[in-house]
Amino acid sequence: MRIESVVAHAFGPLHDRTLPLAPGLTVVAGMNESAKSSWHAAIRAALCGAPASRHRPWRGTAWRVEAMVSLESGEIVMVDRDFNDDTAPDVSRRVGLDRASFTSTACVDQAQLLSVLDAADGMQNHLRRAAATAGTDGTVEQALQRLTAPVDELREARNRLREAETDLAVARREHDRYQELSAQARFASAARARLAVQEHTESMKGLSTRVGRLIELKKRFGDSPPSGLAAQEELTHVVNRALAAWRAAPNPRALAGPTAATLETELESLPKPPVGETALDDELRVVASAYATASAVAAAHNERRPQPPTTAEPSVLRGLATRLDPAAGGRLTTASIDVDTARQHQDHAAADAARTQVEADVAAARVQEIAVPNPFLRNALLALSCLTSLVGLLLFLTGQHLAAVGVVVAALVAGVGGALSRGNSTHREAAVTFAADRASAATDSRARLFTADRALAEAEGQRAVALEAVRIHDEAVAECASLRVPADRETLWRLANRSAWEADHADLVCEVSRTEKAVRVELAARGKVDAAMTVPDLLVDYETDCKVRARQALMAAQRPLLAQALADRRLAEAAVTEAATARTQALNLLREAVKAIGGTGDRPEDLLRAVAEWQRGWDRLLREAEDERIAWAELQTLQADGTLDDLETTLSAAQTHQATLVEAALRYATVPPADPSSAPNAEALTATVAELARTLPSVPDAEEALATATAALAELTAEVEAIDLASRYLTAAREKVHSTIAPALEDTLRTWLPTVTDGRYIDAAVDPATLTVRVRTSAESWHQASRLSLGTAEQIYLLLRVALAQHLATESCPLLLDDVTVQADDTRTHAVLDLLLQLSADRQIVLFAQDTAVAEWAREKLGERDVLHQLTQVAA
Repeated sequence: MRIESVVAHAFGPLHDRTLPLAPGLTVVAGMNESAKSSWHAAIRAALCGAPASRHRPWRGTAWRVEAMVSLESGEIVMVDRDFNDDTAPDVSRRVGLDRASFTSTACVDQAQLLSVLDAADGMQNHLRRAAATAGTDGTVEQALQRLTAPVDELREARNRLREAETDLAVARREHDRYQELSAQARFASAARARLAVQEHTESMKGLSTRVGRLIELKKRFGDSPPSGLAAQEELTHVVNRALAAWRAAPNPRALAGPTAATLETELESLPKPPVGETALDDELRVVASAYATASAVAAAHNERRPQPPTTAEPSVLRGLATRLDPAAGGRLTTASIDVDTARQHQDHAAADAARTQVEADVAAARVQEIAVPNPFLRNALLALSCLTSLVGLLLFLTGQHLAAVGVVVAALVAGVGGALSRGNSTHREAAVTFAADRASAATDSRARLFTADRALAEAEGQRAVALEAVRIHDEAVAECASLRVPADRETLWRLANRSAWEADHADLVCEVSRTEKAVRVELAARGKVDAAMTVPDLLVDYETDCKVRARQALMAAQRPLLAQALADRRLAEAAVTEAATARTQALNLLREAVKAIGGTGDRPEDLLRAVAEWQRGWDRLLREAEDERIAWAELQTLQADGTLDDLETTLSAAQTHQATLVEAALRYATVPPADPSSAPNAEALTATVAELARTLPSVPDAEEALATATAALAELTAEVEAIDLASRYLTAAREKVHSTIAPALEDTLRTWLPTVTDGRYIDAAVDPATLTVRVRTSAESWHQASRLSLGTAEQIYLLLRVALAQHLATESCPLLLDDVTVQADDTRTHAVLDLLLQLSADRQIVLFAQDTAVAEWAREKLGERDVLHQLTQVAA
């Protein structure tokens, strides 16, 4: 199975984002908050569903991901999951797993790695949870029966927490209310004291003013009233009446604009209101918009018609698209170069091995000759030299020149040894040392030759795989040419889905026809019927008619305004006539009054000047007499409230009370200015604060009770979660355990472990009864994996998960890995990455990492079947 791409329509911080995945190793790198874990969870949720609630979208209510998966059979599976109503099947079942076993094996996130050593025996327990399939496991059954969550205690703890939260909220609310009422009471008392000072100050000012005014009037009149002035004559009344009439007379204004006759003519020329609609109806506008949208969508869809036409079956086209691999030629070239290089290394290693072996044999023979004097030794060495020379000649004739040179050198050494051989004890120790050195060199050369042979075999195997891929690609290209279709994967996929395109296009054409019929029905209901015209032309014609009727309706709508303007004009002309008449009458009265006072004049300004000169003499006398009368009346009013001595006594008492009020107000000098309207509530607020203080609950006691309840609930919740987690994993273990899984895991771990741990651990053992994992060092010492360092335990755990996914799945299963190298040093990080790259040759691997070293390794090592994605931080 291979995941082609994943689309996160709405998942955590991801909205309408697409992540294409390579068939080999896909490395997704990025800093913190770049949505790596969200992408990891989105891929797993797209395959298996049931994502965690913490991955709900940051905005909106939609929660949806989509993925395209290709199986080894060539079938393409499109998965579109709406997690608000998820009915899509579990895709992991297509490879022989389910969502639980897929999550426990092929899907690894950083949180799971870090939790391996949280408890004793964490490694083997996690492994059993991942791999267990025996439903009759007695130990699992007994453990499940013993795991009982303290439900009653948890419910009681939650009730106690809710009660503590309620008590704390009540205590804080009452405390805040007490503080607020205390502040209100103090502000109200301050306002009342300041208002009393202000009111009494105003009262005292009025009293002081009355005393001063009474003293002034007593000095002015004593006890005698003013003499007064004779009553005004009738002439004054005549003048005043004439002046009042003149001042009240309106001044006729000049009217502007058209006259009443002109307005009446315009009113008669206006048209009548039109019959029919003056604008597009909403219903017609909706159906017309639907028709335009349907037509545009159909036209755009027709432009995406799959080309060129072909009669090939869709399954054939999909198979061709799957078999096409344009990069196969490049891989074949690379593999051929690797084979040539490996062959050269093998030739050098063979020559070196032959040369060192001959040298070792000669040195051993030399030791034997020195140790036991033998008259035949010289002849044997010379014979060996001749024989070795003959072998070198044969190697030279077969084209292995480097090996031939090495053998000839060995022949010379043998000849020299035969010539110089003698039973000399002085040279024995040197000969033994030289022989041991040559023997060691021969052993090393054979080991290098074995390594070179294995590298050559591996290179030839890779070339065979690449050659087969080229053959499959060429066959697919030839078959495409025979079917007269382009050898392009994207074009073949579109042609394979041609029937779906035609069905969609037929639906779009039907929608255009339906909306066109709806538009014609709406136009017919409005009297617009013409089968020869297209719907757009009918709509334009109908809209033109509406505009004509709108202009006519606009002109007819002027009738009420024009009629009102005519009525207003007639009233204005009548008012002007009435004002002119009143002004003429007032002017006649003014002329009679001027004549009565002995003045002259004809124009209004001359008449008013004569009246003003006459009034100035009278006004002065009248003002003096009126002032005397008013002052005497004021004196009588002041004396009616008491004598001058009484008022002075009242003023002295008011000054004493003022000092008392000011002293009371100074107690609130630190209180800011308050609203005077709160002063009447001061006594009630003070009493309320005193009553509330007697029943006020303690906030610290409530906070302490809440902390105690929270700690108790957290402890019980952790216990319940641990029991629930253990139950779920034990249940999964009971359903998934298999008697042959431990040996298969041992074989796989034995292959991968030395590479990942840099040769420190070379063997592994898995107990079939308890699935306890032990590893062996090169010093033959065994260690339990759960007791090793966190980084080493995580690396072993990663290998176990990969091995489980390899052995449990019925076909190659993709691996989803999140920050699996976070606890590894640089050497082991590169080892893990190199292993993952090697494993990606026959399965898809998606690796998420935030370490920059991983991204640098990917840029250097990834090939054509791999890809590196660099993520950026998501928007806050």
